[in-house]
Amino acid sequence: MFALRLRSFNALEQELYRAKRWESFVGAQKPSADTIGRVFSRFCNDDLRYLLIGINRTSWRNKARHSRAGEAYRIVAVDGHELWAGRARCCQGCLVRDVKVKGGKVQEYYHRVVVAQWAGVTPPAILDLEVVGPHEGEVVAARRLINRILANYSRLIDVITADALYLEAPFLRMLLDAGKHFVIVMKQEQRDLYQDADQLRSLIQPRQIKDGDCTTRLWDISDLTSFTTLGQSVRVIWAEEQNVTRKVIGGKRQEVIIEKTWIWVTDLSASLVSATKIQLWGHDRWDLENRGFNELATLWHMDHCFVHNTTAIESLLLTLAVAFLTTYLFFERNLKPAARIRLNRLALASRLLEDLLHCNGETIWPSLKRSG
Repeated sequence: MFALRLRSFNALEQELYRAKRWESFVGAQKPSADTIGRVFSRFCNDDLRYLLIGINRTSWRNKARHSRAGEAYRIVAVDGHELWAGRARCCQGCLVRDVKVKGGKVQEYYHRVVVAQWAGVTPPAILDLEVVGPHEGEVVAARRLINRILANYSRLIDVITADALYLEAPFLRMLLDAGKHFVIVMKQEQRDLYQDADQLRSLIQPRQIKDGDCTTRLWDISDLTSFTTLGQSVRVIWAEEQNVTRKVIGGKRQEVIIEKTWIWVTDLSASLVSATKIQLWGHDRWDLENRGFNELATLWHMDHCFVHNTTAIESLLLTLAVAFLTTYLFFERNLKPAARIRLNRLALASRLLEDLLHCNGETIWPSLKRSG
């Protein structure tokens, strides 16, 4: 279903019930959409995780993954994502919030997951994910996720990058105790660390960097001890960026200047990693938004409610991660360059469906030759 970009269990059911098409895969008795949902509700998600871990580790070992040229560190981005929300149905794993509707308040039920994905790497594979449980915060679920990926991918992770929500001592201490580094966004102006960095940068001459249409004023402030709960000094990278974009306004092409301020906190010293590299890693976190959540939600139907069950939600997302990675690897590593000239990964799903339908029910699996 995911590899062929079908939108729902009902769409999958309609395909399966086409005569002499899928018998070699599913047999003569076709499952209904409700049956598929029930099966996913009883999945063993640990087995799916082992499958995803095996594909990820094997692809690294076979050098089927490519980092940025000259990159010595492996960066993993961690962030949360809301799947869907509704006001009619709920389950035991639903999160609940109050929303205003016509001057009153109603309860809204929703599900949220925390996802870990490699950043600055092609394919941008998902390492693992964790469903946020009721009455708990996103960072609590992220700690469970981090503990698991550190156990399964320890040698393939060097730096964790995340949003400002994760700038808390227990989360960062867990990374440091595991021998990993962090690059975390800082936004909270009331923090002592923010205020000290803001005062110190007025005493330091910023570094001016010009990169195409982007101009950056960069401050590198080391050995800050204001983060007292962490128990060690940190380094703050403060970047004021100006990007020149060209837009058509009123029928006329004009240049628009967009200004943004980014602040990152890291434990990496200036002797190990430059400030421009920290800035690059900080922006790499958007890989999880652009090449992760946006693509999976828009083109892979990640945010569709296939079945409202916590176990099924997790198993479907893990299955989606496997389908996303395997089809990406097939497109990048198996297809010849000439075959990819006029073919993108979205069109590949249609080609796969055509090839499977051309089998006309004939099996594509090799027959087993038993000895003796």
